[in-house]
Amino acid sequence: MTRLGLRVRAWWAALTAVLMVAAGGAVMLPAAPAQAAPVSISCEPDVVYSVSGKGQLRKAAGGVSSDVGNPASGVGKFNGLGIGKTGSAVYAYNRSSNGSGGETVEIYRFDTSTGQWSSTQKKKSSDVAFIGGAVNLKSGLFYFGGYTADGKKFRLFVYDPDSGNIASKGWINTSASASNASNGDIAFDSSGNLFVVRGVGQKTTIFSVTSTSLEAGSGESNEIIAGDSKERTTTSNVNGVAFDENGAGYLGAESTVSAWDTPDWSNESQFFAGTHREGLLGWRVVWDWVGDTGSTDLASCSSPATITLQKNIQDGRAKAGDQFTLNLEQNGSPLATGTTTGTGTGPQQVGTVGPLPAKRGVTIDFSETAGTSDTNLDDYYSEYSCAVEGSQKVLASGKATSGSVKIPAVGQGDAVICTIKNAPLTANVSIHKDVVDENGENKKPGKDWTVGAKATATTDSVTSTPTAATQKTDANGNAKWGLKFSKTTGRATVAISETQQDGFEFKSGSCEITHLDGSKDTKKLTSDKSTDLTGIKPGDNVDCAYVNKVSDTALTLVKKVDNKAAAGTAKDTDWTLKAAGDTASGNKTIEGKTGSTEVTKAKVKAGKYSLSEAGTPKGYEASDWVCKPTSGSGVVTSDKSSVTLKSGDDVTCTITNTAKTGAVTWGKTDESGTALKGSVWTLTGPDGSAVDVEDCVAASASDCSGADKDPAAGKFSVADLKWGDYTLTEKKAPAGYILDDTPHTFTVSGSDLDKKLGSYTNEQKPRVALPLTGGTGSQIYLIGGAALLVAAGAIALLKGLRRRNRKH
Repeated sequence: MTRLGLRVRAWWAALTAVLMVAAGGAVMLPAAPAQAAPVSISCEPDVVYSVSGKGQLRKAAGGVSSDVGNPASGVGKFNGLGIGKTGSAVYAYNRSSNGSGGETVEIYRFDTSTGQWSSTQKKKSSDVAFIGGAVNLKSGLFYFGGYTADGKKFRLFVYDPDSGNIASKGWINTSASASNASNGDIAFDSSGNLFVVRGVGQKTTIFSVTSTSLEAGSGESNEIIAGDSKERTTTSNVNGVAFDENGAGYLGAESTVSAWDTPDWSNESQFFAGTHREGLLGWRVVWDWVGDTGSTDLASCSSPATITLQKNIQDGRAKAGDQFTLNLEQNGSPLATGTTTGTGTGPQQVGTVGPLPAKRGVTIDFSETAGTSDTNLDDYYSEYSCAVEGSQKVLASGKATSGSVKIPAVGQGDAVICTIKNAPLTANVSIHKDVVDENGENKKPGKDWTVGAKATATTDSVTSTPTAATQKTDANGNAKWGLKFSKTTGRATVAISETQQDGFEFKSGSCEITHLDGSKDTKKLTSDKSTDLTGIKPGDNVDCAYVNKVSDTALTLVKKVDNKAAAGTAKDTDWTLKAAGDTASGNKTIEGKTGSTEVTKAKVKAGKYSLSEAGTPKGYEASDWVCKPTSGSGVVTSDKSSVTLKSGDDVTCTITNTAKTGAVTWGKTDESGTALKGSVWTLTGPDGSAVDVEDCVAASASDCSGADKDPAAGKFSVADLKWGDYTLTEKKAPAGYILDDTPHTFTVSGSDLDKKLGSYTNEQKPRVALPLTGGTGSQIYLIGGAALLVAAGAIALLKGLRRRNRKH
């Protein structure tokens, strides 16, 4: 290089140094290019990062500030510092006027592996003055935004590094104590809750947005519901905020950073303050702020503990306009309030207080008061519960409208959510009815079923609406009651029941009782009979459900045999029974012996069935089929040989076979075949009993009173004979005839019931001729008489000789 060139270069360097000194800026002239070097971002407590308008990232810890990496190139209004979880992602933006009263921002990302900032080339314009940025520690997305000119709205935008898209999330109402001089910053906790800080003079306000409300936001016109804390007197002109896991809050204002105890922003301490130095370094002039010179923003990747108070209104409001105001306090000093709106039930989005950053170990008081002049908390059953978000750890609970909770230590939970639940002094009882088909399928609501919920107070008093203990289910299968208790201490027993309908049967049922604290009890219903649910109290929701099944359409065929009168020998299983269905029944046919599974409660389809039997036993007479419901009452359509079943019918059809008695006939004649009257017979039966059968001679059978029912002389007919062997013997012959005592046997059986014995003949007795007066005839009689006398004498003589011989 020529001597002239060297002189020009020295002159230019000196001139530039003078100009930089005059401008009051930091001077490093000319320096060797910065070498790439990795940097580490710390997420420990008591560590805060800032960024200057010139794009220099700095770390403040223990009262000492140090540069991190190299400043962004070509920027002058750097802001919106945000650091992701574990410090893996660092973002900021550079602002410029958009010429329309607003600003345009260009997103930058800091590379920790090189310590260099680089532009993402993504820009966003809006009508706001952008004041802050932060990385959502839950999602990793970079959020940024600013206040409108009047300070009444904070517009929020989000940059997705994966897609490279920038979207509007909506706006937050910041009209409370709004100012056109609003400045501030934003920050996130690990649960994705957003804190929007506004600083005006020495007044600082935090607007809290829950992660749920934030995620619901989409579009520039969308309002993002937020709660605000009490306005606090803090550092002047706050333009940066950060938190650490101990619950310390850090507020930045240009070159100073102050630390505070949250959530009441007390116990201020100076965390860091910049100092001034000037001098020469070689031939270069140095004039710099040791510290956060011109700091525009703060950030950390540490998440604070938080406290949130929310309202859960269960089962509606006692009066439609009732509202509730929630309050958070610390040591008697109000922290934040919120009042519900609308008429909705369940968790209330509007009225939620917090989340507020909170120092570990502090005790926070909470309460609720009436939100309107017409709201009376005595109309409600109230209880509260405080728990660590995402765990089952309950920190505090009680049946009251106020309480307190201690923020847990590090490692024992980050987000504390306290919920005050309110329910009118009522318990709700609902019964749902479903019916299924015979196969337990095709469930549908049961309409017009009678169900019951009879409430009886066991403590204090209770009234039911409607007052009737039973009602019919609606088209959706539902029936509901409201139970109003006189006091919060009221208790009742509710008897749950249903009335069974014909053609259905109980299948299953249960009642689930959900208490105000969210706990549940389940009671199994084992029948349609009344079941008592005890200890029902205000705030309880009783949800019962019945499932009824269409009863199986069942048909039973029964055979009965009556052998008594005839002493028959057949058994009921000697016949096969059959029911043949028609088209409606799908031509279903059942067939089998009585008592078998084939014909006992056989599952069939509705329709008409023809009834029949088949069997070999003879001597029996079948009755008509008789069909009746198996159990309960009902109407069965049937005739002597068929039955028509409806769906759900359970019918038994019976046929009786009776053994028929036998009969025997015979006749009495003389040798010429002429009927003889007047004989008497003895008929001996199978059991040995005998009956005399006397010939009946009468005008008609009805005039015959004895065993013989044939009125004709010499004709015999004996009926009603049991099955077995018989003997017939003539006991008395007709007058003038010789008795024939020959036994005649025969057998009566099912195959031979009518016995025809034929006719039996009697011989006439010989006639005796008497002598007339004189002549030969009289001589004969005299001779015979003499002979008889001689014979008698001889006999007497012989008897006398025998007696004499016995004596000797």
